[in-house]
Amino acid sequence: MSLAALVILIGFGPGQGADQPLRAEAGSSAVGRLSPDMSYDQTARFLARHLGRHLPGAPRVEARQSPGGAGLAAASALARAPADGGVIALLSPNVAQASALGLAGARFDASRFVWLGGVAAEPWACVARPGASAPFWFAAAGAGARGASQARALIAAAGIEGHVLAGYAGRGELARALESGEANAACGWPLRELEARRPDWLKGAMDIPAIFAGQAQGRWAQGLDAESRALLDALAGESDYAFALAGPEGLAPAPASALAEALSALAGDREAAEDAARAGVALEPVPSAQVSERVRALHALPDAQKARLRQWIAPR
Repeated sequence: MSLAALVILIGFGPGQGADQPLRAEAGSSAVGRLSPDMSYDQTARFLARHLGRHLPGAPRVEARQSPGGAGLAAASALARAPADGGVIALLSPNVAQASALGLAGARFDASRFVWLGGVAAEPWACVARPGASAPFWFAAAGAGARGASQARALIAAAGIEGHVLAGYAGRGELARALESGEANAACGWPLRELEARRPDWLKGAMDIPAIFAGQAQGRWAQGLDAESRALLDALAGESDYAFALAGPEGLAPAPASALAEALSALAGDREAAEDAARAGVALEPVPSAQVSERVRALHALPDAQKARLRQWIAPR
């Protein structure tokens, strides 16, 4: 594989993250990811600065915005892109979920994309104010946002008394809502941020049936039936394909392998590591096989389980 140029499609504009509604017609909100300052725009520009050095021919790499629909516009553009390795996309977990569950705006099959790996995994947790008890009021950016969907899934799976309070503009307002007592819980919080800034909230997370670092935990979790636990684990699996790179269907093995190896090589690139630290980008590449398996597993759920998951996460 030798390209003159490589385009990375981004589904979000500057400063925007993926805690967005899953429906294409919904609006967006600007929130950080992985680190408090990380965004898809920053991550794609970081990749544009460094990925080319590790590709045959050292092609010029351009990050190009394709905003709209919580990343669904970028995924739709990727589905129409030529399969020559010249166009790839940086996609959010919303893309695979919308495709697997048949949500509005998903006019593509994400399981047919060639998944090249992730920039970093993003373990997440539901959090609660220490000492909080039912009813739980989950603060969220929007009714269809990732945190709201996760909260509704937990409420339905565990049968707890809980409600979603939507309308907060980003993680700063969510944090203030918990600090003031306006809300007493929230979902979809990056574990890295909690460990660094709010370890007290991690203690509170154990008091609700949290998906914590990819596993159902909390005092109600032991009572979950096997199917509910499996579906919650399917949602938790999105941590492996947060900030994932994908190529279009039909991308040949040679360019796919070269792109996946280039992404992995960034972990040992001192210049890239120093730039990542300055830019607030977590650089811990996730293998392409791991990302692919997570996406395939979500698409392979039986129809009845997909319907149940759709019912859980759909905005009310």
